[in-house]
Amino acid sequence: MNSLWGIVFKKELKDLFRDRKTVIMSVVLPLVLFPLLFGLIGKGVKSTTEKVTKEVKIAYVGGESSFKNFLSSVPNIKIIQTKDYKEEVKKGSVYLAVVVEEDFDKKLAQDKMSDIKIIYDSESTNSQTALDVVEDIINKYKDEIVKRRLEARGIDVSILNPIDIKNEPINKEKANQGALILTMLLPLYLIIYAITGPMAAAVDLGAGEKERGTLEPLLTTQASRMQLLFGKLLAISVMGIIGTTSSLTGLYIAFKYSMDFMGDVGLNISIGSLILIGITAIILNMIFAAVELAISIYARSFKEAQTYLSPVTIIGMIVAYGTYMMDVKSASTIMFNIPLANVSLIIKEFIIGIYNPVHIAITFAWALVYIIAAILFARYMFSKEEVVFRT
Repeated sequence: MNSLWGIVFKKELKDLFRDRKTVIMSVVLPLVLFPLLFGLIGKGVKSTTEKVTKEVKIAYVGGESSFKNFLSSVPNIKIIQTKDYKEEVKKGSVYLAVVVEEDFDKKLAQDKMSDIKIIYDSESTNSQTALDVVEDIINKYKDEIVKRRLEARGIDVSILNPIDIKNEPINKEKANQGALILTMLLPLYLIIYAITGPMAAAVDLGAGEKERGTLEPLLTTQASRMQLLFGKLLAISVMGIIGTTSSLTGLYIAFKYSMDFMGDVGLNISIGSLILIGITAIILNMIFAAVELAISIYARSFKEAQTYLSPVTIIGMIVAYGTYMMDVKSASTIMFNIPLANVSLIIKEFIIGIYNPVHIAITFAWALVYIIAAILFARYMFSKEEVVFRT
């Protein structure tokens, strides 16, 4: 790499890696952030669930009944006597209260319907968790009552279940939560990382150099402005790709080791899909690297550049969230002509193993247009004296 733009690229890349703040923000932080974040979330969810389900503290309101005996027989249920059960639920002394009618057993004996009221705190996580546990217990008790009533009449219990539902996925080898979760999260994160990954480097190599007064000496070298532009652009793109890779590695670690509270979320993506997703990520980073460099060159200072770049992040997130829950299998071809939305949808297709040549051609053709337009925009900004020397 002896050409002048190559020399500029190596120089700018070295400068970026010498800046510890840039390395920490772009490489180290994304790598540890997701495992730490999801690890803490998982630990909190698991701890709360285990604490509540191990000993479900409930208040029982009503007379002696078969249901109370049934509740008492459940090992993890602890019945607490209290006078003001609503206040106790509100304070969290008990997770919820079960209110049973005084003539509960009498109604059951007459084959009438009896009411069980559950008083819980909708603002308490413990109460919500306990609600699920108690509802399951009540459903089991209901099944027991129905079974006894039918047996007393000599009726087979299976009459209540005339249809046996058997779920059989078409793609048995991919039948896991991982693909579904990835189709929602990965396009979103890739777009956000493609925007935020190159941002720190773009601000530093544009407005940052203006502010430090190092841009003017650089313009006096043998390298032309276009060579300087391409050298800077490549350095910013590389930093963005490194940042994206670091973030996705952190996300993978989080999926693999820190999200056990979500159950088995096995990840099965083919090598071909990974390569195509990687190419898409590189293209995305190049587009935003060029746009962000152009905006950074226009800005008078580091702070002003950050202000100008904030809407870029917001716009990208709006589009990314717009396709967050979209089922790519029902998406029309028109959707693949919408900026960023097409990238999100094509990534969803790659994850589930769909390689539609028309969709790939449309998305990558538009991506090429975006790159050329972004580079021309950056070139225009870099060629104008009043912009370059705007301080």
